Amino acid sequence: MKALLISTCTHALSDKEFVLPISNILNEKNHDILHFENCNKEILSKYDKIIICGTSMQDFRYSDSFPLFNDLLNEFNGPILGICSGMHILVSIFGMSDLIAKIEVGLIEVNTSASNKLFEGKFQAYNLHNYSVEGCENFSIIARSKNSIQAVKHEDREIYGISFHPEVRNEAVISNFLKI
Repeated sequence: MKALLISTCTHALSDKEFVLPISNILNEKNHDILHFENCNKEILSKYDKIIICGTSMQDFRYSDSFPLFNDLLNEFNGPILGICSGMHILVSIFGMSDLIAKIEVGLIEVNTSASNKLFEGKFQAYNLHNYSVEGCENFSIIARSKNSIQAVKHEDREIYGISFHPEVRNEAVISNFLKI
């Protein structure tokens, strides 16, 4: 199994906060890290799984590249996990979702609303975002907080989006994703 971590970060300092912790969770496992602008279909075809990492609250450059992500990911057949900005990307290109202004910072109580392979039950998760998703066409909502959708799964594919940052407090989410 070989995984690709895709950075959506504009600044290298953000990579240290949002991408490298995911890489550390993967530890010795076979993975590479690339910025989304350095990806193409040929590169993605060499990987079994993709994790699209989050970025800082002031970094929205990824949102100008939804057509690029659409081109890259539509033909990828392996499991994909989108974290925070990665979730925004996935639900926008695969689900026609709306991004809505919803600032959430800190630990949030999350409730699982559907059976899934990433987590179960009630847990606390770290949120750091300006936006949430709404109207997730083609996705099932698998977890919510009091104020927002926290996780979704594509109805037909192993594509997951999570709004919270598992690298902070819920490392098992990454390990569970790798088992898919």
